Amino acid sequence: MLTARSDFRAFWRDTLGELDETPINLDSQRLGRAPYAGLSASRLAFTSLGNVRLQGYSIRWSDDRPRPVVVHAHGYGGRAAMQWLWARSGLNVVGFDVRGHGESFRAVPDQSPWGYMLTGIEDPDGHVLQGAVSDYARASQVAAVLFEGRVRRTVFHGYSFSAALALMTEATRPAADLLVLGVPTFGWHEGRHRLVRSGSAVETRAYINARPDRTEAVMRTLSYFDSMNFAPLIRCPVIAGFGRRDEVVPPETVLAVLGHLRCPSETMSFPVSHTDEPEEAAWEHFDAIWIDAALYGLPPDFGDAAEIQRIEFDRHR
Repeated sequence: MLTARSDFRAFWRDTLGELDETPINLDSQRLGRAPYAGLSASRLAFTSLGNVRLQGYSIRWSDDRPRPVVVHAHGYGGRAAMQWLWARSGLNVVGFDVRGHGESFRAVPDQSPWGYMLTGIEDPDGHVLQGAVSDYARASQVAAVLFEGRVRRTVFHGYSFSAALALMTEATRPAADLLVLGVPTFGWHEGRHRLVRSGSAVETRAYINARPDRTEAVMRTLSYFDSMNFAPLIRCPVIAGFGRRDEVVPPETVLAVLGHLRCPSETMSFPVSHTDEPEEAAWEHFDAIWIDAALYGLPPDFGDAAEIQRIEFDRHR
């Protein structure tokens, strides 16, 4: 059941309105010689909500041919790795570190001692995820500026933490032709706090256990950042995937999100996610599917199949 408050849309309208009033102040510095012919890379810096500076990168093809551009970030506590494989497949790429992560770490100088997710937990206006979603929206604007006149298709990509940010961005500031969601987190917060064994929900659970009097305020704030509440607003096609076994983003929480999509979508399930096990290699199939869709478009019957495609790990690969 959706938990969006009555002022949910107004909250995000005001948030992104404030972002629009914040100049991008984009700085792009070309890096040294790229390791692959026909490609060049640049280090990016730009301004997001609250006038914080974010760091990122771009990889572009040196020709003027219109190509798909993919925007991406990283997992919780991680940083954006340069995706040369995506670029070599024929895509232009923009990646960035969300505030409080990687090279954008200083953008959240006062992180909560309870964990990143508890930063600003007392009020949605000022919560760290309000800024993080705005960061993804700003990165998408940076991509549009960098590749103006050369974009054949825009892809918002995310895995786990960044999948939630990509989903929330597309719901509130539609700009993607394709949304790629690998195990999107922050869905069904009530269920997450019971099911999760590792990750951000553990931080939140520890805070609530220590301060039970704040439970209602915490859950109210998190309702503004529940992926489940954003799902019905998505209109572009979605390619999604989840692990059938995952202690960080349990499948029940992902399905709670995907079950509220009202757009054309297809979902794949994989043996595991968020592990170091060999079965993670099955996710290579997911990458192949979305990259092909980014390059060549979706088939006419995309989304017609209601069932989830079950992907197994080939031990003889």
